[in-house]
This record gives sequence, structure tokens and C-alpha cells, in this order.
Amino acid sequence: MSEHILHISIGPVQGFVAQARRTRDLWAGSFLLSWMSGQLMAAVLQKGGDIVFPTVRDEEDAITDPMLAAILGKPLPKNPHPKIGSLPNRFKAQVPANFDPKVAVNEAKQRWQNLAETIWKSFVENALNENEDQRNLTRAIWERQIKSFWEIQWVKGEHPANKGEDAKWLDSRKNWRSHWPPEEGGDHCTTMGSWQELSGLVRSRQRKEQDNFWNALRKNVGRLDLQDDERLCAIALVKRLFPKLENGQLKKTIGWSFQTKNWPSTAYMAIAPWLMHIADNPTLHPKLGGYVKTIRESVDNKTFNQLTSEYETRLSVLKPLGQSSNLDGNLFLETALANPRATPLTNDPPKTGEDDPDKETREKLLQSLKKLGKEVGGDAKPYYALLLMDGDRLGKLLRTLGEKEVSEALNQFVKQVEEIVRCNNGVTIYAGGDDVLAMLPATQAIQCARQLGKAYDEAFHNLVDANKKHETLTTASCAIVFSHYHNPLRDVMKLARKELDEVAKEQNGRNSLALAIMQPSGVHNRWVSQFDGLTAQPESLEKLRETIAQNKDLYSTGFFYNLRERYGKWFSQCGEEDHYAIALAEYYKGNQPKDKDERTKAEKAVETFLAACLTQQGKDKDNNPPEETETKESFQIEGAFIARFLAALNRFEPSPQKEENS
Repeated sequence: MSEHILHISIGPVQGFVAQARRTRDLWAGSFLLSWMSGQLMAAVLQKGGDIVFPTVRDEEDAITDPMLAAILGKPLPKNPHPKIGSLPNRFKAQVPANFDPKVAVNEAKQRWQNLAETIWKSFVENALNENEDQRNLTRAIWERQIKSFWEIQWVKGEHPANKGEDAKWLDSRKNWRSHWPPEEGGDHCTTMGSWQELSGLVRSRQRKEQDNFWNALRKNVGRLDLQDDERLCAIALVKRLFPKLENGQLKKTIGWSFQTKNWPSTAYMAIAPWLMHIADNPTLHPKLGGYVKTIRESVDNKTFNQLTSEYETRLSVLKPLGQSSNLDGNLFLETALANPRATPLTNDPPKTGEDDPDKETREKLLQSLKKLGKEVGGDAKPYYALLLMDGDRLGKLLRTLGEKEVSEALNQFVKQVEEIVRCNNGVTIYAGGDDVLAMLPATQAIQCARQLGKAYDEAFHNLVDANKKHETLTTASCAIVFSHYHNPLRDVMKLARKELDEVAKEQNGRNSLALAIMQPSGVHNRWVSQFDGLTAQPESLEKLRETIAQNKDLYSTGFFYNLRERYGKWFSQCGEEDHYAIALAEYYKGNQPKDKDERTKAEKAVETFLAACLTQQGKDKDNNPPEETETKESFQIEGAFIARFLAALNRFEPSPQKEENS
């Protein structure tokens, strides 16, 4: 029997993954999207087909992807309970001519509905038993949203005469708008704004009834998993609650159970460098323990247990701190601790406009935290990093070098991702194909990006050696957003995607790293550079960060700001000699040298500053041979501000223990 080619994709991607309120939502969306793709792949394999791209088998025909192996009931010994999504949302298969893709689509959707039904019965149904009309209304919304959410598109056909021509099939198919989500009325979900919230009640007319609905559901699932201001749709609720299912329910619906049900909060990832500093200095451990003891003595047992919500975060670098590192990140940030709604100290936090019932206790803890900050040598800073990375020109790479070769290189890369992120004290949210999504301490994100880029480059090394003229195709681009922990996660994710697609790739010609600082007031200090092997320009920026951190008086307060305000636009139009002369003159205004040694020090300081601001911009010519790609240098003073910002995040006075060691 002749075989056909099948291309299939599942979405929406951004509409499911990026619309997240918390870190666990972001992970859950990535995981479930990968899991649904795995269900489609499993259906293809079980009906006599084979997955052509990505490569999911080894030379002995054994499944190598941990998620697909677990779905097929043949888990890999080294990763029997995968927690990280590893399968892309689109794939290519070879199938029998009589294979019906609709069967695979229906099977995948049925598994999704089974999962949703388990969540309905475990958490939602019990909260609605007393009101039949409300139960019927909510059930109708639930079924409508669950059944209509996924958009699965496919194209099947005979092998084309021209190799690689089928790669365009799916993109052409997507131009046919055949999936139309139902109209959503009423009040909308506070996380996924295109969908109606589950009560079906209108807040402007039925506020009390709507609050009663969500309070009943909140009592069922717990306040930590459904906050006071959250009113969710069915899809957002599945993302939020499926990790809370019992092990037996998870195994029946997903296919295996999880040991980890929590992911570090953005606040916790922000204070991680501060905790690392304490972990590295044994003399500070009792100081932290004293603060934890104060909290323990100030709240009741139930509240204290809720405040130790990071017990499953397990950043290995924090092991020396023991249970002291389990505290909610909000307890280490003064602005968060001072907010009764952000950090409740009782089981019933005050609603908007109500007085804080724990004002005295809160003031006591704030004083204790300020004392701890002085003993540590600085306060914890409220910024973390979100890293988004993917390969450049993957479609062109597949057509040029072949699916099998590219897939094998990507598999080699993906196998290294989680370990690289872990070694930089971050957490991997998704790693599949050429895509990586991770959350890290802000001070280690650039280093992680460099290491990931090197791993990507090395994974393609053999392909490049055999195809020298195509070596510019085997690059990756990356975006890092340094965000205040309080910014909505969906906004941070949206900015990261924009920086990656529009800035690093389109504007800067790919093979680039884009950085942005996202304050609560908006986005500041964007910086982007193209780099060779992801080592050159980020290394210069990192060197400036280290220089500032180690020599806090090296640059005067006004040096950066004066250069930007007085010469910012003009800098981009002049050469390196002018850059140096102007920067050195400005430096001397705040640091007039007294002798030759000080002049040498000033010159090195200016050189380090300028190196971090000098970036590379590529001219991506997709219609021309890769070797004709051009690059040019540009001056971005924002690089210095980003280095200064990062240096401030990890600036602590040496502890007595460190001084003794030195």
C-alpha cells in the first residue's frame, strides 16, 4: 500500500500558553499543549504511521522522547514521569494511504475532554450541588468551551515530486479559516479574556450571586489556587487545577502522575540571588532562621503552612538553608509583605477597602525583615528574568539540510537544556524542538542564554562542517525580559515574544539577543545585538556588570545619565574614536585622575563601558545566499544601563565569613 505525507498542527499556542496568571499556569499551558501534540502522534503511530519530524525514535526504533514514551505506556527509565513539555505543536508523519486524520484528531480531543471532566467532577460539581439552575448554566458554558477550544489543522497527500515542497502545505492550509470559536457573552475570564467566566452571571447586576459562586468554588479548591479577584473560564480552570488531581486521577487522564505540583513564583525567583548570598555565607544562616522564627511565632499553624508554599521549588543552590528557603517569596520583599492582599497573615485576607486585621503583626515582621536586610548587606530585589529562545530559519534549514539531520541535532540540543537552566538556578518551563522557555534569577539569565546558544551551535556542528555554505542558517535568537515580579505574567510573556520575533529576529537580522527591563511603569532600556556563537557582545555586557558590582564607586552617579541625555542621539552617528573621547571627558568630570594609575583606571573603565554599548546589527537577506548576509555596528547606550541595573540586583556587602576566607 502506498504511503502519504501528513502534516498536522495544534493551537492556539499563544492563546493557551501565554495567557497565564502565575508560573504554574505558564508551565501547565506548555505542558498540556505538548501533551495534546503527543496524543496526536500516538494515534498516528498506533495506526501504522511513523513520525518523520521531529525524530522521536532511535536507530533501534525505540521511542526517545520522554513525553511520547509515557503517553504510549512505555516510559523511559531515566524520565518515567516527564514534567516538561518536549513535543512541538506541529509535526510531519508518513501514514498509510487509507489513514484518516480525523480519527487521530477525535482521539486527542477525547483525551482532553476526559481530563476536563475529571476536573469538573473533582472540583466544580461539588460546589454547585445546591443550585440546579446555576449548575445547568455553568455546565453549558463548560461543555461549550471545552469542546470548541482546540484548533487542529492537517494536510495529507502523496509525496510531492519536488523534495521539501510539502513543507508549505500546512501554512497554506492555515489560510483557510475553518475553525470559528463560539461567541462568548457575559463577563469574561480574568486570565483568558476571550472566554466567558464560568458562573455565567453579569457582575454589574448579579455581583452578590457571582461572588457566592466563586467563593463556593474557592472553598473547594483552596484560596492559593483561586484568588479573590479571579473568575476563570473552563480552559483556564483546567490549566490551573489539573496538577492538583490525585495521583490515580492523573495517571488515568494524563497517563502518569507528578511529584511536583508547585512552581516557583515570580517573587521567589526574584529573591533567589539574595537567598543564594545567604546560603553561601554560613554566618548568615542563623540570621535568616531568626526571621523565620519570628514569622512562625506570629501566625497560626494553618497560615504558616500556606506561607511555606515554596517547599517544592527545590533550587539546589538553596539546600544549605533547609526549610528556611521554603517561605513564600513575598515574605522577603518589603512592598509585598506590607500589602495585606498580596501577603495575607490570616486565613481570611481583607477585601478591597477593608482595614488590615493584622496591622501590628505585619509591622513586626516588616521591622524584622529590615533588620535581616541590614545584616545581609542589602535588601532582596524584586526582579526576575523570563527567557525565550528559538532557532532561526528552521523551515529553510529543514529544506536545505534535511529533516532527519536537523531533527537529530535539535534532539541533541534539547537534551542539554534542562541541565543548563538548572545549573543557572532557573527552571525550565518548556523545551522542545528549537524552542526554550525558562525563568531564572535576573543575574544569571544572560549567562544561561550564552550557554544555551553554545549548545545549539554545537548540536549543529557536524551539519555545518558538511555544509559550510549553510552555517549561517544554524543559529538561534533569544529574548530576555527582566521584569518586576508584580507585572502580570501574560504581559511579560507577550513582551518576550515581541522582543524575540520583532526585535531579535526581524529588526536585528536573527542570531541575536534582545534584552528589555520591564518596570511596573512600563518597558525601559531595550538592547539588542547580533553575536557570533552567542559569546561576543553579551560577554562585554556581562563584564561591565561585574565591573560595576565589584567597584561600586568606579562610575559616578551622573556618568550614564549625562551621556545619554547630552549625547545619546549623536552617539549613533559618530565613530569609535569620538565615542571614546566624549565618554572619557564625561568620566573625568566625576572622577578627575590624580596620577598615571588613576588615568589608566579611568581609561579601562571607559573602554569597558563602550564595549557593552557597541552592538552588531545584521541585514537578514532571506532571498539571497546566507554568505551574503551583512552586519554593521551600532552604539546602544542602553546596554550600560542594563549592566548597571543587573549589578544593583546582586550588590551585597561581603559577609564576615567571606572576609575571613579572603
